[in-house]
Amino acid sequence: MNIIKVGLKFSSIKYPSLDIHNYQLYKYHSDYGNLLKGLKIGTSLLPNQFEIVPSKLKGFLIDQLKQDQQILKKPKEVLFVGRSNVGKSSLINAILGQNVAETSSKTGSTLRLQFHNIQTINGYVVDSPGYGYSQINVDAQKYMQGMIYTYTKLASRLSRIYVLIDIEHGLKDKDKVMLNMLQEQNVNIQIVLTKCDKIKERMLFDRQLYLAREIKQFKNIHPIIHTVSTKDNFGINDIQYSLIDSFFIHQSRQLFNMEDKLIKLIQARNRPQKLDLNKLTKQFKKGLQLPTNQNTLVHTKKPKHQLS
Repeated sequence: MNIIKVGLKFSSIKYPSLDIHNYQLYKYHSDYGNLLKGLKIGTSLLPNQFEIVPSKLKGFLIDQLKQDQQILKKPKEVLFVGRSNVGKSSLINAILGQNVAETSSKTGSTLRLQFHNIQTINGYVVDSPGYGYSQINVDAQKYMQGMIYTYTKLASRLSRIYVLIDIEHGLKDKDKVMLNMLQEQNVNIQIVLTKCDKIKERMLFDRQLYLAREIKQFKNIHPIIHTVSTKDNFGINDIQYSLIDSFFIHQSRQLFNMEDKLIKLIQARNRPQKLDLNKLTKQFKKGLQLPTNQNTLVHTKKPKHQLS
């Protein structure tokens, strides 16, 4: 197998994207070019509404479905998820070229779903609270995790989920539990390995290969794994191309005129849903089956991704 040697900044690394099927490294390209340059990034999803907390998610999803019934081309949404302190907000800022997502050294500082509107693409980049260890109280953390799960299950505009994994720490049990739940949502999932500047150059490719073999066991996984560092902007251009493809190539969920039925389903929920990720992780480690997903939305068949 002809493997391209890689390295970090000021060395030999040129191809940060790994194909999990043949373990080849690639330079990711998009047929649409680097459209993120010069784009206008908005700060509002709805009038005077930029962030969604668990108690507001129900109304938000209903309003979104009602809007979609009135428009021909609904916006698409791309969600970033990952453990606390994995670097979601920093990566979003690097991708968009603006400090739109709040960053903090305090673990678990993102407490809402934050929507960043890319106006010229008619889409939204969504930052989410981190799962795993957090400095917020346990009950609030369960509501945050429940909000993420409910959003991925019911959001009609969702076209891709980027799951961020700290390359230094690898795939933890909570990551596996989250991937196990997300793979049932009928949404394309793409893995992003963050903080690669913390890995020695000679270890980087071995770590990519090891994680690729672990990730292959899950369903609905995009074949390309991105490796990034916001410290030196390594791999940022590749994931920008990937983000463009998320909006232009991958389809958001198709409801087939089932909006009214889904609205009634959401209205039947009396309060925000809790999700105890710690409990599910213990069940997962014991080999117990996790709760199955119901009432998920359906995606149309996505075109086969071509590498260049």
